[in-house]
Amino acid sequence: MHVGLRPGFALNIPGRLISIGANMNSRTLIILPFYNQGKFIKNSIPVLKESGGDILVVDDGSTDGTFEVIKDYPWIKYIKHEHNLGIGASFITAYEYARDYGYEVMITLDHRNVSYKEEISQLMENIAYGYDIVNSSRILENFNYRDIPPHRIQISEVLSAALKDITGFDITDPLSGIRAVRTESLRHMELTEFNHGLFLQLWIQAYYFGLSILEIPARTGRGFGEELTSYNDPLGSFMAIIEAERYLYNREGADH
Repeated sequence: MHVGLRPGFALNIPGRLISIGANMNSRTLIILPFYNQGKFIKNSIPVLKESGGDILVVDDGSTDGTFEVIKDYPWIKYIKHEHNLGIGASFITAYEYARDYGYEVMITLDHRNVSYKEEISQLMENIAYGYDIVNSSRILENFNYRDIPPHRIQISEVLSAALKDITGFDITDPLSGIRAVRTESLRHMELTEFNHGLFLQLWIQAYYFGLSILEIPARTGRGFGEELTSYNDPLGSFMAIIEAERYLYNREGADH
């Protein structure tokens, strides 16, 4: 199956949809992006069956036989990218699925956060107040704060400060992969980054389009900053994205 992106998104992502039957009684889609985590899925994903939403696994080109694990759970929706593209690409694929099948809310999770049920409950409870995006911060109330490498905290703080300068949002964990989003709120956005830079685009465009934002503590701080290890110069790369978005989505005097 070719996962084509309609106006609002600039790129197409090749993928394969294995389980297509959406339960339209559910208005919430719970999304787990995975890459070579078949063993983890087998041990952890069954707890999500009673989560109150449909489950979509976006497999970002795994080579470890993830599908052999997934096929034992026919209630899971599954899309596989032909190649490993990145977390941003998985978010775009999930958004298109949620939009096309009429889901009102998307909840994205991080496989390192093992408190799935509690995290989902907390996100659903808060987005029900009417927010467009609820972000789960892995740094707020993180009792293992002292164990985090200082450079990871420093990079996150620089990104947060840059975003606040543009948007006024007090986002302490801008690269978190754990959040709830009203699907309709993304309709006019152009999210084009295939890596974690997509989340930076999300915050600046959320401000540009006047969306309401809330940040809450994640149930666990596990994995904070690990995404930075995938880049040679994470701060430089991400600041370049922020500056590009600042230029493209300048709210001052804009008619939108």
